[in-house]
Amino acid sequence: MRPEITIIGTGSEITSGKSIDTNSGWIANELFGLGFHVSRFIVLPDNPGLIKEEIRRIMKLPGKHFILMTGGLGPTEDDYTLEVICGIGNCKPVKNQKAYEKLKFVYESRGKTHKDILQIAERQTFLPENSILLENDNGIAPGFICTLDDNCRIAAFPGVPQEMKPMFRDRFVPEFRKIYSSESIYYGSRFIWWTGESLFQEKFISKYRDLIGKGILWGVTAKRGYIKVNFQSPKKELIDEIISLTNSEFPEIVSGDIFADIHSLLTGSKLTLATAESCTGGLIAKIITDTPGSSEYFLGSIVSYHNDIKANLLDVSKETLAEHGAVSMETAKEMAEGLEKKMNSDYSISVTGIAGPGGGSREKKQGLVFIGIKKKNETAGVQKFNFPFTREIFRENAANSALFLLYKLICRDQK
Repeated sequence: MRPEITIIGTGSEITSGKSIDTNSGWIANELFGLGFHVSRFIVLPDNPGLIKEEIRRIMKLPGKHFILMTGGLGPTEDDYTLEVICGIGNCKPVKNQKAYEKLKFVYESRGKTHKDILQIAERQTFLPENSILLENDNGIAPGFICTLDDNCRIAAFPGVPQEMKPMFRDRFVPEFRKIYSSESIYYGSRFIWWTGESLFQEKFISKYRDLIGKGILWGVTAKRGYIKVNFQSPKKELIDEIISLTNSEFPEIVSGDIFADIHSLLTGSKLTLATAESCTGGLIAKIITDTPGSSEYFLGSIVSYHNDIKANLLDVSKETLAEHGAVSMETAKEMAEGLEKKMNSDYSISVTGIAGPGGGSREKKQGLVFIGIKKKNETAGVQKFNFPFTREIFRENAANSALFLLYKLICRDQK
């Protein structure tokens, strides 16, 4: 029997408005992809009484329940998750030796001994007895899955996203699948670029409501530069049909997961890639190298923020910079050409724009960006975009869009 799922985010910094709970939405989206639906989100302060009261309330509801908690696993006095769960489950906390050894290593690297480890710091290495360990590969505190009673299980994760996300994907999901099978649910997703949620709903969902009404659940997650559309159904033929229709309705701007696909395509073809980045400041290179094994094809990046670097390292002519400016189609083209000469790369990406705030003009406003994509021995193609957002959002839009353009070129070449 599938459980009713509740996500609880804890942290007084969230309930006071000083931080935003991004974990709950991320977890819900991941669960949707596994074929499960979240019934409710709850955010609570670091108050053990309130946390315990809410968990007990859920346990009294009819049916089977699974609770996912983020936050409250750590070394500070306001980390109450372990204490609360052990109290409700009537179990003892037991030390995880691997986590403790990791904590010892951290102290020793600071010139201290294990005797210097405070009891309050050591508490983050414990988990409830008879629970399922979820190892923390990016921090100290382990997560865990614990059975509270015959009708309720609970999973606890650190609140830090950099620790929680890989723990969820790499440690939690395999255990969750053992407990609850999702084999009867089929799943499909597509990325649709430079399109908003409302436009997608108006153009696509409204058009195919009859098909969707036959048993398709759908959801949209807004990303930087694209939306991710998820579909679920117990009937595989419905998923195949809705994915096919999505591809045909958005032929030029639809894709799968380009971040994974670029990696596999370049790895399989033994071709190389390099980037020349101005306004994105190396973000494209970071996204690429976030994937293990990217050294097989990624040669490197030249962050040509200053015009002197564009001229001296990428051979952008001073005449081009003087006549057209650093943010121009001509400069982006020469950046890509110079990068190929410097790196001898099979594919080259260049990007130059105005991230703001400030730096724009009447002719070239904040948010303007030119993205160049070049294959070796071919003319560089340059596209112009306007992303009139904050500096951070602008950069993410530009970086993701550059990778989508690269993806399209690679797919063209491998047809």
